[in-house]
Amino acid sequence: MVINFNIEKLDKLLYDFYRITGLTVSLWDAHLNMLSYQPKEMSGFCRKIRETADGKYRCFLSDMAVCKECAKTGKPAMHICHAGLVDNAMPIKFQDEILGYMMFGQVVVSNKEKSSERIKALSEQLGIDYSELFSLYNALDVYDEEKIFAAANVLKMSTRYLWLSEHIELKYDSQAAQIEKYVRENISGELSVKEICSELGISKNRLYKISHERFGMPIGDYISSARIAEAKRILTSTAIPINQINEMVGISDYNYFSKFFKMHAGISPRKYRKNSLIEF
Repeated sequence: MVINFNIEKLDKLLYDFYRITGLTVSLWDAHLNMLSYQPKEMSGFCRKIRETADGKYRCFLSDMAVCKECAKTGKPAMHICHAGLVDNAMPIKFQDEILGYMMFGQVVVSNKEKSSERIKALSEQLGIDYSELFSLYNALDVYDEEKIFAAANVLKMSTRYLWLSEHIELKYDSQAAQIEKYVRENISGELSVKEICSELGISKNRLYKISHERFGMPIGDYISSARIAEAKRILTSTAIPINQINEMVGISDYNYFSKFFKMHAGISPRKYRKNSLIEF
C-alpha cells in the first residue's frame, strides 16, 4: 500500500484545530518524522527551551515517547513532557495499519503555583534564566481536563476519516507496490535506477513518474527514506552492532552512514537506539 499525505490539506486541518482549541497540533508519519505543525510560531516557553541543544533533545525524547506509546497500543496516549506540559497523541489508522500520528498539547493542566520547583530545576539544567523561563511558563494557558478530553475526542474522530476526505491517499498501484517491495527486499544493495528498471521491466521515465505520483518524492529520496526506516527498525528491535547496520541498509561506509542517519533523523544512530530503550 502506498501512502500519500496531502500536506496542504492536512496543514489546513491542523490550523483549524488550533484556531478552535488554541492547542498546538502536529502531524507525524509512521516512522516518527514530523510532517506539519500548527501554529508555525510555537509558544515562547517551548521556543526558549528548544533554543538549547539539551532542551531540543529532551523535547524530541518526549515527542517520540508519546508516539511510541501509540504505536505499542494502537490507541490514543497522553503523557507529561519533560517540561511539565501535557501532550496527547492519536494514531491515524486504516484497518489495523498505523499510517501516522496526530499530536496535540504543550499546555498546562494543573495549578501553575505547584510547578515552580520543576521550572527552577529545568532552568538550572538547561542554563536558562529562571525568572525569564518562569515568566514564559506563566504566559501559557491553563486547560482543564474536560477540555483536553473534548479536544482529544474531536481529533480522534478526525483521524478515522482522513483517507475518505483525501487528506491521506491510499493507493494499491501494482507497479508502485512492486517498486516498494523490491526496494524493501533489496535494501542492502546498491538500488540504482538502472537496476530497478532492469529487474522490474520499466523505463526510467516511468520509474520517475511513479515515484513522484505515488511516493511524493524523487526515487533517490524514496530509497534514502527506505534505508533510514529500515535502519530505525533494526536499531530499535535488535542488538546488532551499529557498525554492522550500515551495510544492512546498503551504505558501505560507517562514517557516512552516521552522518546520513543524523541528517535524516536529527540524532545519531547510537542516540536513536539509546532513546528507544528508555522507559517513560
